[in-house]
Amino acid sequence: MSDAQRVPAWRRLEALVLLGLAGVLRRAEPRRRARIGRRIGGLAWRLAGSRRRLAEDNVAAALGLPADEAAAVAREAFRHSGRILAECLAMPAYARPHERRLFDVRGLGHLAAAHAEGRGVIVFSAHYGNWELVAQQQALAGYPLDLIARPLDNPYLERRFRRWREQCGNRVLGKHGVLRRAVATLRAGRALAILIDQNATARPRLFVPFLGRPAATTPTLGRLAVRLGAPVVPVVSRPRDDGGYRIDYHPPLGAPSGLDDEARARWLTLEATRMIERWIREEPGCWMWMHDRWKSRPEPDETVEPAEESG
Repeated sequence: MSDAQRVPAWRRLEALVLLGLAGVLRRAEPRRRARIGRRIGGLAWRLAGSRRRLAEDNVAAALGLPADEAAAVAREAFRHSGRILAECLAMPAYARPHERRLFDVRGLGHLAAAHAEGRGVIVFSAHYGNWELVAQQQALAGYPLDLIARPLDNPYLERRFRRWREQCGNRVLGKHGVLRRAVATLRAGRALAILIDQNATARPRLFVPFLGRPAATTPTLGRLAVRLGAPVVPVVSRPRDDGGYRIDYHPPLGAPSGLDDEARARWLTLEATRMIERWIREEPGCWMWMHDRWKSRPEPDETVEPAEESG
């Protein structure tokens, strides 16, 4: 049976609808594009059912908000996710010179200085703002990335999105041999992008304090940084009303002196998580609260990092 025959018919229909919408969105002006996406997200919030309740429960538990305020944050998160979808469907449009002006990029010198060290750079962020457009704009600025990204469930959309992600010089690392390829990326002096704010199901993993609860987190960022000596540069994007984003690069994370390699790797993971937590508290509606971040629970042989080490 061919791959096409194994893909459910509804996946083909899904791709046709979304790629048709992509054509419309690419022709829309950016502010209208963002508004359309937010309306789609608002509709998704109304229809989400259990996923909406998960988002509201996550907000209430993490931020200590009453039910009505937690619901408002969750609704904004759905709207923002709709905006991200619309923008990603129109991704090629943001490479146009007049649309690149929508991005207020600050702190790029931190990234340039890290690259100048010649050991590769680990650029980390979160599912916050629009991380896909950050990667695109970074490549257009002359600092292409290799992306660790899970393939989309729809193979038709995956092929199209991969092409869009790579059209400006970025590369998507395949799902096989990702760690080996990540090491090769850094040894070649390229930048590696890692998002560390999703539930880690595979071992090894660390349970680190995140918004008040232990969260299973990949140790890849810290271990690669320590093994290869690569600087770790945080970047975050925040939406603007004109359909653009402010993108902030921060100075590389610097672990305290006197730590052994294992402790340094752990510290980097904790510090990166703490920084993401601060971004979320500043503007909670920009994060994906509908993701089951705290789903995994530590097994008896897994250690939970104490809260005081994260800050």
